Amino acid sequence: MNDHEKIKRAEEIYYRRNQRNVAMGNRGFEPRRQKTYLGSKILLEMLILLILAVTVFAVKNKDYIFTQSFLESVSKYNFNLSEKFDFIMAYWKEDDENEEEGIFVNNQPAQENQPAVENIAQPQSLAQPEAAPAPVQENQNPFVKPIEGVVTSGFGARESVYQNVTGNHTGVDIGANSGTQIIASMSGRVTQVSSEGDYGNHIRITKDNVTTLYAHCQDILVAEGQEITQGQVIATVGSTGNSTGPHLHFEIRIDDTPINPAEKIEF
Repeated sequence: MNDHEKIKRAEEIYYRRNQRNVAMGNRGFEPRRQKTYLGSKILLEMLILLILAVTVFAVKNKDYIFTQSFLESVSKYNFNLSEKFDFIMAYWKEDDENEEEGIFVNNQPAQENQPAVENIAQPQSLAQPEAAPAPVQENQNPFVKPIEGVVTSGFGARESVYQNVTGNHTGVDIGANSGTQIIASMSGRVTQVSSEGDYGNHIRITKDNVTTLYAHCQDILVAEGQEITQGQVIATVGSTGNSTGPHLHFEIRIDDTPINPAEKIEF
């Protein structure tokens, strides 16, 4: 190869290298690659220095690092080396992925196929507070069944062959054996204990504007003015007053107006 051919060959090599560098610079690989290598080199050097420092410390203190007091002191710092290593590896992996996908061009976001910016999750301390749970309402169902039994007569209008039974029933009749214990359907104060009228032996327990009535009782076990708790035994089943047999006549009144107990209690 003569001198002229050597010069021509050198010009071709120079031209190709120059064109390749320009092309790669336009795609933005060189700046990113340079930054990636620089960052990786710094992290690698820091990791090597850390390993050397730990090694030197271990050699100088080999008689101490295996004692129980040293292990306890280290555990106070809760230092997890694996987490730090995972962080470094994740950083390198992210750099490699970004370089391969061409996300950055000359340290600027790519103009084409630019991914959408995702919302960064707020730290726990800055996140919106969760809605406070609704306060639990006391006595969501303030009534319980006064006795276990079968409802023999419901609330409202009714027909009967017995002349001593009215046509408008203001409560429910629950059949039970004589002497069956009756419990207070709700808490409150005993406002009436009486044996007069069609109800026979009966009790009224009142709380605010609500009254429960227990009629045709055999024995009364409470006194007027006494404070009663829900579920407390207050009387026994009987057949006193205008009654056709042993049962409990039970009423719920709001502002002294009878309502259907079946709307409040499942019998």
